[in-house]
Amino acid sequence: MVEVYNATSSVFGAATVIGVMSLSTFVSGMVASLIINNYKLTQVIHVAGWFRAVFVLIIGGLLLHITPVTLLFLYITLMMYAFVTAWYQPARFALLPLIVSKEDYVKGNGLLVMIQQTLMTAGWAIGGVLNVLVSFPYLIIFTALAFITSGVLATAIRTNERLEKKSVKKHAWKKVWQIPVVRNITLMETFEGMANAIWTSALLLSFTHVILNQGADVWGFINAAYFTGAILGSVLVTWQAKLLEFRIGIMIGLSGVSMGLLTLLFSMNDIVLLALLLCVLMGPMYQARDICQTSILQDAIPADERPNVMAARSAFLKPWNGLMVMAVGGLADIAGVQTIYIAAGLLYLLSACIAFQSKALRNYEIQTEEQVVEKEAEA
Repeated sequence: MVEVYNATSSVFGAATVIGVMSLSTFVSGMVASLIINNYKLTQVIHVAGWFRAVFVLIIGGLLLHITPVTLLFLYITLMMYAFVTAWYQPARFALLPLIVSKEDYVKGNGLLVMIQQTLMTAGWAIGGVLNVLVSFPYLIIFTALAFITSGVLATAIRTNERLEKKSVKKHAWKKVWQIPVVRNITLMETFEGMANAIWTSALLLSFTHVILNQGADVWGFINAAYFTGAILGSVLVTWQAKLLEFRIGIMIGLSGVSMGLLTLLFSMNDIVLLALLLCVLMGPMYQARDICQTSILQDAIPADERPNVMAARSAFLKPWNGLMVMAVGGLADIAGVQTIYIAAGLLYLLSACIAFQSKALRNYEIQTEEQVVEKEAEA
């Protein structure tokens, strides 16, 4: 987006990057929801790694000299990159239940999130340094090699072949709405998609300037504070996994309430240190909710439908989240950045209300493998 904007001096041109990728994600998600289960999940991740590496190299080459022609090819390549990525995420989601037992879903997801957040935090810091010390072509090559390494490592994963059954031909969208907890979590994420848009870099920078009356240095500290909280949250979830599993649906609701209240406090505060503290506190709450939701979805969706259903959900949620980033940015110009943050806090509380009012979600319990076998035997 930055390179396109610098080359064209067009906000629309830069925003089109999000638009074409969102469109491609939607189309890819619809296709993936129908046929992804025809392949082994590790094969999907392996192939996606190689394809993403190739597309990154092409994108890097096109960015070296942007003209109207190369810009068109850049958008096309970005669409292909987004198309492949839309297959990767559902396959990755469905992989964990084939590796760990049901009683370890929360702990396994917590561990993965902890590693991911740590690498993201380190990536922001290291990426900034590399951007100064290393020339652009080498960064592109490094990124491509990282994707290839990811794809190769996927082939070393050993899954439970018995659980990786091929899906019968059902429309995945029906499963999204037929399973109560999946339907309610999807509705929650729809509202949260609007709320989460306030944490994009541009809007957060505007809040730092307008409300906190500070510069980009404080904006960087706020980002770091949230990442610190996110890492702490994933550590706590992994450590206290059994406690969260006891009332996992209630935990989702409580996390939503906490996010709502902390966001409202953040929106009405103009003290820098308090803003940093609130961001640190948001990290554990949001990570606990995210990990619990992922664990419930992995448990509630039948094993042979997991990749398809998640692809169908992504086909809606990913473009929706992208559109909300642009919509909220426009509303901030009209209503003011503080008003948008207050509205986001209320949306988090509304999302929590969905969790509490849903009996299926409120009372959800992840059953052990032994409990599942006993129920099947009784049936």
